[in-house]
Amino acid sequence: MNYIFSFAIILSCTIYNVGNVHSQNWEPKGQSENIIKHYYYTLSYSEDHEQAEWVQYKLQPHLFDKNISRTNNFRKDPFVKALSAQLTDYKSSGYDRGHLAPAGDMKYNINAMSESFYLSNISPQNPSFNRRIWRMIENKFRDWASEYGELIIITAGVLHQEQLDTIGENNISVPKYYYKVAIDPSNHKRNIALLIENKSSKEPIVNYVVSIDSLESFTGIDFFHHLDKDIQNEIESQTHIGLWNWTSQYLPKYESVIIKTIHDTVDTVNSIKQLFKTKTGKKYHLENCRYLSKSKIPITLKETDENQLLPCGVCKPK
Repeated sequence: MNYIFSFAIILSCTIYNVGNVHSQNWEPKGQSENIIKHYYYTLSYSEDHEQAEWVQYKLQPHLFDKNISRTNNFRKDPFVKALSAQLTDYKSSGYDRGHLAPAGDMKYNINAMSESFYLSNISPQNPSFNRRIWRMIENKFRDWASEYGELIIITAGVLHQEQLDTIGENNISVPKYYYKVAIDPSNHKRNIALLIENKSSKEPIVNYVVSIDSLESFTGIDFFHHLDKDIQNEIESQTHIGLWNWTSQYLPKYESVIIKTIHDTVDTVNSIKQLFKTKTGKKYHLENCRYLSKSKIPITLKETDENQLLPCGVCKPK
C-alpha cells in the first residue's frame, strides 16, 4: 500500500509539473541565494529573517481537487538546513501564521496542501490583515487565474526595508509590507503588482497596485529577470490595471456546479413556499403572519438574502 501511495504522489506531482518542463523560468532574483524547490512552489529563504524573501508558484484552479481541505500541519521545512522558525516563535506573539503561497492555492492534492504548511512558507501577519484584506487579495488572484487559465505568482513580506517587530526566540522578522505579483504566461503585458502594509484596511484592492519597476526598487528583487530586457522595459513600467477583470468572480468548475445546485435548490424552495415582506420591515414572513396586516409584498428567498432580511421569529418562515 505504501508503494501505491508513493507512486500516486509522484504521479500527481509529475502531472502538475508537466507544463514546466520546457517553459519559461519565472524565479525572481533576490538578495538570498538559499533557493529551495518544493514540488508545488519554490522559495528563497532568508536566514536573517527566518522566512522566505520570495515564494514563486503556478496557480491553476482548474486542476484543483474539491476533496482537498486544509491539513493545518504547520512544521519546520526539512530543506532549511540551518536554524529556522519554530511553532513556539508564533505562540502568544499576537501575529497569525500567514501563508505566502496560500493553502487555498494548493488544492491540487494532499501533498501540495501539506507542503504549504512548511514554516518557510509562513510569515507573521497582523490578524486583521491576514484574515481580511490579504485574504481578499488571494481570492482575487484565484478569480483571475480561473478566468485567464493560469498565472505565475510571486509573493512574500518585504524583508529589506523597515520591520515592525521580531517574534520568538529565533527573532522572526515581522514585515511592515507585503507584496504579491502575478503574470499571465500567455500574455506578458498582463502583469500586476500589489504592495500593502501589514495592517487592517478597508481600501479597494486596486488602490494598492504599483508598477513592477517601483516594486523592484522597493524590495530589491528583480522579478522577471529571465525575460528579454526589451520585454522587461516594455511591461514593467506600467500597472496594466485595465487588462484585469475587477468586477466578475470566476470559480473553478466544481465550485460553479455547487453554486448552481444551491441556486436550483433556492428556486425549488421559492416555488413551494411563498414569502412576504412589509414596506419598511427588516424581516420576511409567511403569508399568514400577523405582522403582514399593514402591507404584504411578495419576495423570493434569493431576494431576502440580497436585501439582508432576517426570518420572522413569530411565523418562522425558514
